[in-house]
Amino acid sequence: MEKKSSILVVDDKVGPREALRMILKNKYEVVTTEDGDSALEYIGKKEFYVAIIDIKMAGMDGLQLLKRIKEKKPDIEVILMTAYASVDTAKKALRYGALDYLIKPFDHRDVTEIVGKGVAKRMEQLKTRLEIERLYMATSELSKKVDDARRNIENHYASTVKALLATIDAKDQYTRGHSERVARFSAFLAEKTGFQHDKILSLEQAALIHDIGKIGVEGYILKKQGSLDTMEFDEIKKHPQIGAKIITSVDFLQEMKPIILCHHERFDGSGFPDGIRGSAIPLSARLVAVADAVDAMLCDRPYRPALALEHVKEELTLKAGKQFDPDVVSVVLSSGLLECYSGIFDYQNI
Repeated sequence: MEKKSSILVVDDKVGPREALRMILKNKYEVVTTEDGDSALEYIGKKEFYVAIIDIKMAGMDGLQLLKRIKEKKPDIEVILMTAYASVDTAKKALRYGALDYLIKPFDHRDVTEIVGKGVAKRMEQLKTRLEIERLYMATSELSKKVDDARRNIENHYASTVKALLATIDAKDQYTRGHSERVARFSAFLAEKTGFQHDKILSLEQAALIHDIGKIGVEGYILKKQGSLDTMEFDEIKKHPQIGAKIITSVDFLQEMKPIILCHHERFDGSGFPDGIRGSAIPLSARLVAVADAVDAMLCDRPYRPALALEHVKEELTLKAGKQFDPDVVSVVLSSGLLECYSGIFDYQNI
């Protein structure tokens, strides 16, 4: 058997209370009470769809009770009863949230029509609330699935990057730790340059594998002590394009391609592989280019020992506007990052 909707009738006169109960009892569960305080007590214990309240009552009047009900249970639809109706009273009733009026003596059909309207509105509210709750649960479940998928991608990504780094280190153990240092220094530069947090993270991850293309370069060239001949240097110059090709089939690494491809481009256009210049070089690649050079100068290489800090500063100043973006060089020289490079990056022990 379907549960009946509950109606609360509040009137300090027994006659109207009983009349309304008799009209509504066959279709609804009707609860009657004689004052506002007991009405509020009932509302605190039971779920009502509609409350029918007499305006003129001893103690708490109908408008006061209407206001209290809407504060306590705003979804209850309230119908006011009165033997007289003034414009001022009507305005207050609407302002406090009343659904409609019943004028005493009330007509049976008016009562059933207005109460039916209130119950229908309340049922629609409940239906909407249930739908919202259902959608919330579905959204929460979807969000959980999205979070799980993102974590899986991140784990997969981290594993992929570690595997790529291990491959680079195995190919050229002399520069072990170089990629990590370049990534960390690039992140510091990006922060100083005003990158957003998510862009800094993306740049740092891309800088980690900026030299991935060296996998395709002969090991003896990477480890050669002394200057490279023309043929060997031509082979080295291929590693940005090799790196870009390596990640082509990995969808979630595609945003890293500009850094991998362009980190050896020069600000004056004399770099490789494409000889692009100035702002045509992505800013992220210009940052990594400086970080890459700084780490190379501050660390021992197969063909020379590490350079002194003052020498590094001189090289950056000399090549600003030529090899390097002068604005990025300015950030490096003015930020104090070089002075604390070994403390921050522990460049001999990574």
